[in-house]
Amino acid sequence: MATEREALDAYSDVVINAAKRIGPTVVQIETNRVPRGFNPYSDRNVAGLGSGFIYDSTGLILTNAHVVADAGSINVKFADGRTFPAQLMRAERRDDLAVIRIDAKERLPVAELSASPLQPGQLVVAIGNPFGLGWSVTAGVVSAVGRPLESPQDGISLQNLIQTQTPINPGNSGGPLVNGSGKVVGITTAIVPYGQGIGFVIPVDNILTFLSQANQSRPANRVTMGVAIQPVTFDPNLTQALPNHQQGGVLVIEVLAGSAAAQGGMHSRDIILTADGRPVQDPRELTAIVQNHKSGDKLPITFLRDFRVRQVTLILG
Repeated sequence: MATEREALDAYSDVVINAAKRIGPTVVQIETNRVPRGFNPYSDRNVAGLGSGFIYDSTGLILTNAHVVADAGSINVKFADGRTFPAQLMRAERRDDLAVIRIDAKERLPVAELSASPLQPGQLVVAIGNPFGLGWSVTAGVVSAVGRPLESPQDGISLQNLIQTQTPINPGNSGGPLVNGSGKVVGITTAIVPYGQGIGFVIPVDNILTFLSQANQSRPANRVTMGVAIQPVTFDPNLTQALPNHQQGGVLVIEVLAGSAAAQGGMHSRDIILTADGRPVQDPRELTAIVQNHKSGDKLPITFLRDFRVRQVTLILG
């Protein structure tokens, strides 16, 4: 049986190796923007700091939209001190995701995105540039998945976020959150300032959707049901009573006012069983089905409420 010291060493090894694997891809982002309420007779600008990571060896970098949007200039700094001017390629405030590009004249190390679903309690590691101090590593666990987050400043609602108690500070925004293998599971985006250890991370599913839209020639048209969701596993007795003996579904935590789900009469605590006739037992599966549609499409949903199977057809928006 491993001693407490051996267990601690094993934990440290996982964090160290994960940090080493992702570290070369993480960059510091420095911005200079005109402040809101700018006086045209003043030359005072506001400097900003954030983080990002390379996802394409030609110099494409992922970060948060709030780190680089509206910036007059963007510079990217590597751990070895090299600095490059960057160009904003795409920013979507509703996703809080952005892509910037640098011309490095060489092939760059690339972060690998994880395809494995996360579980509450799973070890995760964050690397970024808190308060401009330089590259820093913090570790913690996944607290929850499928969290919504409302921004009171701009009214934007982010969906299906990862909640973590991994320490995240100003300047970490846009940096990667990785699993024990050093693969990216999300991008750090926000903290709850009045809470202890409550941070939010944009998951890989949202990143992949954003990147697929960025590669299209048409403008992004991301559709949504308007629900915050998380996976749920059924009691065996309930499984036997359900069509096809489905073992789990997707629990609706919150229904956003005015959304497709709200207009369709869905409530929090409803459990979605199928979408488009396909069983869904994980938020990733439901997100993939919804994102294969366009605004105005009809989406038939089968769900469980008060132990009764019900059906509704949503008009996606």
